[in-house]
Amino acid sequence: MTGGPGRGRREMAALLAAEVASLTGSQLNTVALPWFVLTTTGSAVRMSWVMAAYFLPAALFGIVGGGWAGRVGARRWMILSDLCRFPLTAAVPVLHALGCLSFPLLLLLVFLTGAFWAPYMASQQTVLATVTGEDEQALARSGSLLHGATRTAVVLGPPAGAALVVVLGAPTVLLIDAASFLVAAALVGRMVADRGSPPADAPMRSKVREAVGVLRRDRLLLLWSVGTMITEAAGQALLASFPLLVTLHFRAGVGMVGALLACFGAGALAGSLLAPLVLRRTTAVGLATWAKVLQVVTLIPLAFALPPPAFGAVLAVWGVFVGLTNGPAAAVRLLRLPVRLRTEAMAVVTTVTLLGGTAGLLLVGVSFAQFGTRVPLIIMIAVQAAGAALFLIGTVRFGTDRRPHAPPTDTGHGPKKTSAGRTG
Repeated sequence: MTGGPGRGRREMAALLAAEVASLTGSQLNTVALPWFVLTTTGSAVRMSWVMAAYFLPAALFGIVGGGWAGRVGARRWMILSDLCRFPLTAAVPVLHALGCLSFPLLLLLVFLTGAFWAPYMASQQTVLATVTGEDEQALARSGSLLHGATRTAVVLGPPAGAALVVVLGAPTVLLIDAASFLVAAALVGRMVADRGSPPADAPMRSKVREAVGVLRRDRLLLLWSVGTMITEAAGQALLASFPLLVTLHFRAGVGMVGALLACFGAGALAGSLLAPLVLRRTTAVGLATWAKVLQVVTLIPLAFALPPPAFGAVLAVWGVFVGLTNGPAAAVRLLRLPVRLRTEAMAVVTTVTLLGGTAGLLLVGVSFAQFGTRVPLIIMIAVQAAGAALFLIGTVRFGTDRRPHAPPTDTGHGPKKTSAGRTG
């Protein structure tokens, strides 16, 4: 790890703590905001619009934002993002209390908050590689731990969010979410070293075009990126459907929404913690691929009418395979990219992924309104299968290719010159 093992461990611990703090707040929001919209408007379509508004900026700003993050420096972009998202998130409950929060204004605030998401996630992956180093197994294990921190937030956030919504109300929960951004910014600012911004060796637009070209030429990354975009559409649609399933199918309250999200989060946390152990016996490419395929197999029972406990059990097992996929897949992507283009290229990958998620969120409310609860679930499983098939094809045909841009070829742009940063 850069800067010595002790320093690297402290920086990794800070990244994990910041991720738990920030995303626990965001998971509170995941329950509070859609439930608030659904119960106050009675509109499934409006609920999905609000959730999609968070992802939609990726289509407009994700790649450009990645270019700015690469120029500013990943660590600095992470801190800046958290400091900007604090007032944007806090404005929702404040304006609501003043009676000034219209639905278009709510969409705008959520949209502006989401504009930071894609470059933030790209920056997080860049700083992870800086802290961990260029070894695939070490990076995959560290990535799995980082995703484990994310899943810890998914486990803790939804049940706490559901309880807090009942006790305190949705506006207060949104204030807690806003405060979590300040905590994350403080952790990264104090604990993660500032190694300076990367050298401006090319215009921002030129580097973004070069990053896109790298992703297009690497067939494994191209197929994985498209496959992930498709599976993200199905996955986000499924997660967004929980309030609708709870109200329309299970005839229950907000507590069940939190319980279902927690089932998925617990499984994903378990998968993230298991990944480092499984990686001792297989490659990152192999684990990411077969876990992606098994995600589809796990979801098939959702096509049938399941009682809530069985539904939750399926979500937990699905979460295990999601947790086994994410860290190794991120490590493979990072190490196949030139060091000097990582932030820009990962912003492109993140943007493509979030575009898929946005499409799923936009369509979930309409599909439930038109077809009820069962048909949309079957469609989600089919879409997930299509994305996993592309993932598998990429691995079978190109998974044994050598890394096109191994670190030694990037002389003069190694990790020590790359700004450390965090995405969220």
